[in-house]
Amino acid sequence: MIPEQFEDIRSYIDEEIPAAMEYFINDETSLSLARLVLPGKSDDEVKELLRSIKTTEEFQRIMMTRFVRLIVTTSMKGVDTQGFNLLDKKKAYLFTGNHRDITLDAFILQMYMLDNGLQTCNIAFGDNLILNKTIDVFGKTNKMFKVIRSQNVRELAQNSQHLSDYIRYLIRENKSVWIAQRNGRTKDGNDKTDHGLISMFSMSGDRQNLVPNLAELNITPIATSYEYEPCAMMKARESYLKERDGVYVKKPMEDMDSIVSGLRKKKGTMNIAICPTITYEDLKPFEGADKHEIVPAVAAMIDKRIYENYRLYPNNYIASDWLSGTSTFKKYYTQEDKDVFKAYCDKIFSKLYEELGNEAEPRFTEILLGIYAIPVENKLNS
Repeated sequence: MIPEQFEDIRSYIDEEIPAAMEYFINDETSLSLARLVLPGKSDDEVKELLRSIKTTEEFQRIMMTRFVRLIVTTSMKGVDTQGFNLLDKKKAYLFTGNHRDITLDAFILQMYMLDNGLQTCNIAFGDNLILNKTIDVFGKTNKMFKVIRSQNVRELAQNSQHLSDYIRYLIRENKSVWIAQRNGRTKDGNDKTDHGLISMFSMSGDRQNLVPNLAELNITPIATSYEYEPCAMMKARESYLKERDGVYVKKPMEDMDSIVSGLRKKKGTMNIAICPTITYEDLKPFEGADKHEIVPAVAAMIDKRIYENYRLYPNNYIASDWLSGTSTFKKYYTQEDKDVFKAYCDKIFSKLYEELGNEAEPRFTEILLGIYAIPVENKLNS
């Protein structure tokens, strides 16, 4: 049993899965999704299949893999993967990934973990995304645990300690974890690990000896790359308005709109690369150093491994040349690639200028192109 102290954030245990299936059977939204991934089955057959699911793994294998493959086949050219062979099936890992899409990054990782005979991860999921009971039940059924967003400094410290304790508990129970390298998705293409995240990891365990403390977690970066950035227009719009107005206030259902858009919009090819784990040997040079030295060093290690394992597409190189006004990377794309990407950008520009007026140009252009161009710069400098 999971310790009671984690009751407020934990996911379901297997004994709770049958009740979750009954909830889905009686919830029309859930049934509609089940019908989508089980085409050709009658409602009675769908309900019978749901009632046959008794564990989280069965739910992920029977329902989630079907759902994710449907998203891949309808919105992507395909998914390329590297590095799954680096993982030891007997170990648990703290996967720390660059975060481009609210749900797909982790969901697709889960599918390939199963395909490679590995245990799936427990997924960190912000409580701001738990918009109703259906999402809450779905998340807990799918190994998603709650990250409580903090309102003040005192709550931040308490919630960070709580989250750190839970993550270390899972790792010690030989259960892997996925968490984004920063709070929220990358909006500008510049994937940088939040130093506060590494500090949070270190709050549990032996706080006096941070090298073995962090080595115990098997921190493993994941580099996720999309040919066409999920929700690029929404990200660029948010970044522009935040820069212009000094603040950006989301509309009530904006996160849900982003989830749906990320699932449905065409994304071209996606690449997932499991990077080398940060080991005790990697951390050993920092033995005896204080937290203010170790934390940025670990964040830099994560960033470097993600940058080195980026998959760069013609769109990335085109955007970089477009921004710089050069043809530095012209060998990486064709004129056809350039025409297609320009048409894609022009479609976004026309929608945004219609809303914001021409005042947004050229800064909005720079922001949108930066989403694609900044990964080139990061990879070259890694």
